[in-house]
Amino acid sequence: MKINPLADMRRRARETPKERVLSDDEIRALWGVLEHPEFPAEQPVAMALQAVLLTGQRPGEVSGAQRRELSKLSDPKNACWEIPAERTKARRAQIMPLAPMALALFRAAVALDDDATGVFGSRYLQRDTLARHSLSRALQRAIERLKANDRNAAIRSLVEDPPTPHDLRRTVATGLAALGVAREDRLAVLAHVAGDIHGRVYDKYARLKEKRIALEKWESHLATLLKRERHP
Repeated sequence: MKINPLADMRRRARETPKERVLSDDEIRALWGVLEHPEFPAEQPVAMALQAVLLTGQRPGEVSGAQRRELSKLSDPKNACWEIPAERTKARRAQIMPLAPMALALFRAAVALDDDATGVFGSRYLQRDTLARHSLSRALQRAIERLKANDRNAAIRSLVEDPPTPHDLRRTVATGLAALGVAREDRLAVLAHVAGDIHGRVYDKYARLKEKRIALEKWESHLATLLKRERHP
């Protein structure tokens, strides 16, 4: 009997789903190093990783964010990021309210380069957005910088079991659940479409109000553990 090694690899991948979620202490340690990147050229990609942790969106969607997708940045109550259908996994537009910390981050990212069309532009290459794999490399570099303080338990955990950018998204999902956010609202934040005909075809409600409440609750938790105020 012939064995298809690719099929076997796919089967093993399905049997071992990713489960990595960052603890509050790990978030605090990682955020600190992302907030102060070692080189100015690393700032946009560090900010993109922070954006994943603030919004829960897919790393590829964050790295490819365009300025034309942002609206009402001067209006904290209505500021949004609209990811077009062609850039989402579900091929369905995702409108993300920008809670105060995310809004401040997006404003700061846009201010880095007035002439760019992307939100998180690459300073290494002549391109207006980051490559998806840039986030993985930047996260690895950030964790490498933490090794000097490996007596801290959270830092040891990050070094010994390094997270991926997608693990940051999973951390947001898990954190929202822990904060009591309803499942329907968590799914809306993560842009997970219900698998039945109602969810795929009929339910077009964007849940903007519910998503904003959920993300503000998540940011309030982050602000507490990072010991900082939230300003739009």
